[in-house]
Amino acid sequence: MENRFEFEGAEVLPLLEEARAAKERLWTEAQRYVQAGVDLKAADAAALDDDVDHPETGAPPGLWLVNDRGVYLRSNAKKRAADAAAWARGYRGEVRVGDETICEFIDAATLEPLRAGDTLVVTLAEDKLRLSLARPS
Repeated sequence: MENRFEFEGAEVLPLLEEARAAKERLWTEAQRYVQAGVDLKAADAAALDDDVDHPETGAPPGLWLVNDRGVYLRSNAKKRAADAAAWARGYRGEVRVGDETICEFIDAATLEPLRAGDTLVVTLAEDKLRLSLARPS
């Protein structure tokens, strides 16, 4: 099943600036395991060991797509504004999407063309995340 989320470019741009300006940026949990050499597609990956030594920081600038309490984007800066988020249209607050909480990384470099008047469209499927821009004419 695909989910489509739309974000206001003017709300996303400050998050990108925060991520780019940060001295330290956090990895998502999946990125940390990959950095530690864990193959997430391996049969035994479901039983990841808490003793795996994985780094917490060192990620490139980017955003996290999260669905824990609504659907929103956050900067991956280690020191970030506590309430700074861009909420997906129609998915603010208590709207739950899916059975599991997700945290997917979006590299800031892929969002270079984004402008304040644009709408960032994120389409999330089982094994892929697709980004597109809707630009006013």
